[in-house]
Amino acid sequence: PTVPPPDQASIFADLSPAELRAVRTFLMSRPELGLSPSQGGPLAKNTLFLVELLPPKKRLALRYLDQGGPRPQRQARAVVFFGAQAEPNITEFAVGPLPRPSSYRPLRFKGGRAIPFAARPMTQLEYKLLHRTLAEAMEPLYRLLRDSTGFWYHNCSRHCLTFSDIAPRGLASGERRSWLILQRFVEGFFLHPVGLEVLVDHRDPDPRRWAVQRLWYNGQYFSSPQELAERYERGTLAVARLAEPPFQQLFSSYEPRGHFTTGTPTEVHGAKVCEPQGRRYRLRGNRLEYGGWSLAFRLRSSAGLQLFDLRFNGERLAYEVSVQEAVAFYGGHTPAAMQTKYMDAGWGMGSVTYELARGIDCPEAATYLDAHHLYDTDGPVRFPSAVCVFELPTGVPLRRHFDSDFQGGFHFYAGLEGQALVLRTTSTVYNYDYIWDFLLYPNGVMEAKVHATGFIHATFYTPQGRRYGSRVHSHVLGNLHTHLVHYKVDLDIAGTGNSFETMDVRFENISNPWSPGAR
Repeated sequence: PTVPPPDQASIFADLSPAELRAVRTFLMSRPELGLSPSQGGPLAKNTLFLVELLPPKKRLALRYLDQGGPRPQRQARAVVFFGAQAEPNITEFAVGPLPRPSSYRPLRFKGGRAIPFAARPMTQLEYKLLHRTLAEAMEPLYRLLRDSTGFWYHNCSRHCLTFSDIAPRGLASGERRSWLILQRFVEGFFLHPVGLEVLVDHRDPDPRRWAVQRLWYNGQYFSSPQELAERYERGTLAVARLAEPPFQQLFSSYEPRGHFTTGTPTEVHGAKVCEPQGRRYRLRGNRLEYGGWSLAFRLRSSAGLQLFDLRFNGERLAYEVSVQEAVAFYGGHTPAAMQTKYMDAGWGMGSVTYELARGIDCPEAATYLDAHHLYDTDGPVRFPSAVCVFELPTGVPLRRHFDSDFQGGFHFYAGLEGQALVLRTTSTVYNYDYIWDFLLYPNGVMEAKVHATGFIHATFYTPQGRRYGSRVHSHVLGNLHTHLVHYKVDLDIAGTGNSFETMDVRFENISNPWSPGAR
C-alpha cells in the first residue's frame, strides 16, 4: 500500500521521542561540544538542557502551505549549558535536518552576546546540591527549629523541613543568590512557612564555595546561622512557636471535609459532559478540525500551547496564537516576598504538563493526548494524557430571539445551542497550577483563557506584613501580587500585512436637525 503524504500541519508537530533521541545522540557524539549527562556529576560541565521543535520560518511555511513550495526542513532547538568553559555560558543551537540530524549552528540573538551562565534555569542537580548546602547550614539551628516548629532539617524522619526558592536570584546581572523560604514538609507545604528565610549564594560552579549570606527570622535579620543560634541560646530572640500540625484535617490538605448547611446532596455525581451521537470534531495527528475551524497545534516544552495556521471555512485568520510567558510580581515584608518576580517560562512552564485526571481536569468523554519532553533529563520523558480535547456545552445559547406579537403570543422563537471546542493543558509551576484553554466557537470566535489554581505563594505572617497582604491563617500571609500572562498573536486576516490602530470615542455637541434650538 502507498504511504499517504504527511498532513501539512505536521510541519508544526512536536518532536517525536525518536527525533528527540536522535538530536541528543548526535550532539552527544560531537567531541567539540564535550557534553556530559545531565544527571549526577559536577555543575561545572557541558550539558544538553532542552530539546524541542524549532518551527520553520514563516515565509517558508507559507510558501509550502499556500503556493505548493518545498516542504520546510524539520529542525530542533537545543539549549546547551556550557559550564566547563573558561567563560561559562548558555548557547542555543538549530539542529537538523530531522529525522537524521547531521549539522548544527548557533542561534544568534539581538546584540550578539552570549547568555551568561548565571542566568540559567535551575536543574535537578543544582537543587540536590542546594538541599545539601542548606542541611549543613541549618545544623546550628537544630534546637531553635525543633523547639519552635517541631520540625528540623537533618535526620528528621517524618518531621522534615523543606524550602521554596524564589527569583530573580540576585539584584544585578551575573549574580546567583537565592532567598529560600523554609517550610514544614506536609501536604500543601507552601502554606507552612516557619518564619525563617535564608539567602544562599550559589553562583560558583563548585558547591563547596557556596555560602549563606543573610538570614531573616520572625522580622529580624542575621548575618549567619551561628548568630541566630546564639541569640536563641541567650534567650534574647523573639521566637515564633508553631502548633503541631494535625495528621488529619490539615487546613492545607486537599482532603474533602466539612459540609454545606442546606442539606442538598453532595455525595452524588453532578452534571457531566456527554456526546449522545459521537464526536463532532476530528483529530488527525496535530491537526484539529471542528465546524468551520482547522488548526495545527503543539505543546512546546519551554512555554506551552502553540497554535498555527488557524483557519475558518478555509480562510486563514492567524498564522500563530501561542502562550509565551506568565509573570507574577509580589510585595511583602519578608525578603523573599519583596524579591519575588517569577517569570514562569524560566521554570519550564511548558514541560510540567502532568497527567490530566479524567472527569475532573477534563470530561471523561474527552480525547487525551500524551506529550514527550526532553527538559533537564538524559532522554525524552513521556507525560501521559497531558493534553485534552472536548466539546463543551456553554449553557448559554449562541443566539436566540423570542419574536413577540405583543398580545400574549409570538410570531416565532429561534435559538442555537451554545457549544465550544476546548483544547486544554495544565502547567504545575511549583505552587501554581495554570489551566490553559483555547476555545473555538461555531460563529468564528476563538478565545484564549487561563485559570490560576493550586496553592498561593505565601510567606510568614508578621504584623508589618499586613501592609502587603492578608492573614489567611495563624502564621500565614497571602501576599499581594499581580499576574501577567503573555500571548503572541500573529493575525493574518485578509493577508499577512499587519496594521494596528486605536480608536477613541468622544462626544459631539451638534444642533438637532429636526428640532431647532435643541442640541
